[in-house]
Amino acid sequence: MKILITNDDGIRSPVLTALADALHREHEVLVAAPATDQSGMSQAFTHGLEKRLAFKADSASPYPKYEVLGTPCDCVKFAVAHLFKATEIDLVLSGINLGENAGMSAVYSGTVAAAREGAMWGIPSIAVSVWKNAPDRLGHAVDWLLRLLRKPALLPQRSRDGRTVGLWNVNFPPCAPGEIAGTSVTSMSTVMFRDSYEAIRTEHGLTEFRLLGYKPEADFREGTDDWALAHGRISITPLQVGQSDGAEAARVAAFQADWGSL
Repeated sequence: MKILITNDDGIRSPVLTALADALHREHEVLVAAPATDQSGMSQAFTHGLEKRLAFKADSASPYPKYEVLGTPCDCVKFAVAHLFKATEIDLVLSGINLGENAGMSAVYSGTVAAAREGAMWGIPSIAVSVWKNAPDRLGHAVDWLLRLLRKPALLPQRSRDGRTVGLWNVNFPPCAPGEIAGTSVTSMSTVMFRDSYEAIRTEHGLTEFRLLGYKPEADFREGTDDWALAHGRISITPLQVGQSDGAEAARVAAFQADWGSL
């Protein structure tokens, strides 16, 4: 398979290198990743006449590897439309992210957004995150992905009519590999963070604020990604690019006469 790898932690992340090196032994690997940490950038990208992208190739890499001065979405856009435009990419793999990206975290995540960007270009895509930076957990996630890639029928797919494409958000739970309780296919949790801001006094006497937040586990519903992670399970959450709310559209359409009177 031809696999485009990116992340939001940056090109110098040892996790990115470990993943690309492992996959390179069995697949054709292409890498385009941000020059710096772009966590929490969501779907931001560089556009406008006065805003420019820059990139640099890693000539020492055994596979094509590019550092892009931009966001995770920039990396996928630039890779598909420019760097590898003559290549038919089979899969976009975003991660492995250090820290969970389940539930509402996925809305903010640059890791998930890069996978979503791949799906927007019609390429099956997977975002992968692990709860904690620990060698055994990262190694387990890499091995899990290698085993998954050996079973193409399990991977996200393009629809026969080409109108939809598979987009997965995969998260590994906050426990050691030997304690994982299994794998669940889940829905995306909508439990919102309980945010607060901590005031920090700088050495120059200025006040700055640091965001703190958590998701209350008591609100997690069984069958969602947040719930699965809290119960020690790997979560596979299929997502979709389109965000239309069919039920709300039907409700609003019932007032068609009122829209004409506005």
